[in-house]
Amino acid sequence: MLDTTRPGHPNSDMPFIAANAWIKAATHCRFNIDPLFSEAGVALGAAHQVPMVRRQALARLMQQCVARAAPHYHFPLVLGELFAFDHLPALETFLATSPTLRQALPALQWAGMTMPNMALRVEEQGPQSILLVDIELGDHDPAVRGYFVESVLAAISKIVRLALGHTDLIHHIEVRHQPSALFMAQASTLSAPVRPVQLRDAAVFSTRLLDMPLPGAAPGLHRSAQTLLNQQLPVASGDLVTQIEGHFRQTPALLCQGIERMALRLELHPRTLQRRLRDQGQAYTDIQARCRLDMAKAALNEPRCHIESLSTALGFADRHSFTRAFKRWTGLSPSAFRQSQGRRALPESGDTAP
Repeated sequence: MLDTTRPGHPNSDMPFIAANAWIKAATHCRFNIDPLFSEAGVALGAAHQVPMVRRQALARLMQQCVARAAPHYHFPLVLGELFAFDHLPALETFLATSPTLRQALPALQWAGMTMPNMALRVEEQGPQSILLVDIELGDHDPAVRGYFVESVLAAISKIVRLALGHTDLIHHIEVRHQPSALFMAQASTLSAPVRPVQLRDAAVFSTRLLDMPLPGAAPGLHRSAQTLLNQQLPVASGDLVTQIEGHFRQTPALLCQGIERMALRLELHPRTLQRRLRDQGQAYTDIQARCRLDMAKAALNEPRCHIESLSTALGFADRHSFTRAFKRWTGLSPSAFRQSQGRRALPESGDTAP
């Protein structure tokens, strides 16, 4: 029998933390969302309780809202513009008081912890960096998944615009699907031109954007909000592994550092971190290796990624150490894996380990 309670299953329940934003977006688009909520099984009204929704029902709800809002509005763009962290005020405070965008990056991990169908991460690649968006909805029409990607990118564009004003440091936005003509006509609210039918959902921006001072900087309040979030979210998510993986992806340098540095990030004693992982049947070194493999596979799909620099970024002593580890994980050298994925790299020396 299929386990329909398993996270990721189309009929599994997930927190619908953005319900208020959907209501505001529907009102802006001049239609009543309440009957659609009822059809989707979204029950509102319970005090201090986040409503739940099934993944399959959420996808259908998005389709209906897009249809109701057209032809005057593109619902995903309106939803992104109106999204706010109503369910977690400390997260909004953390963002608003960040001294730089780099210091706001943990918010990406926390947002993913509260929205189990979404993961966000930043990858620095020299002068350019990439904000990658991953949305999991099961086997749905790519256009429906694309609606959710559009909403997330619109919300991120709004946050950047509020923090920095209009900037030309965001080079472009890439999406895997083919957006509708209505989206393309109204995408001026986004912070950069959109390139459809790409290999990823991402925003490509200048790395120096991460370290630009923000006008709302309030370091003391920023630290207080971070402490409060560290107290709240682990209890809400129940998944310490997700937090560790998020830190690895946001700060790859942690991959070559010990558990002590990760414990410092999580504001835990190293022995406490080890004990909690042991209670979950996890080992820190296993999580570290799994993240290295996932990040290596993702990077090797990028033509501009050189294996030498990737080895260093993932914390290996040299290219040959990385190649040996990658062969142990996958049975293939990094170059052979890249070829098996149909990717062509920029010319560089071979990667066969001695």
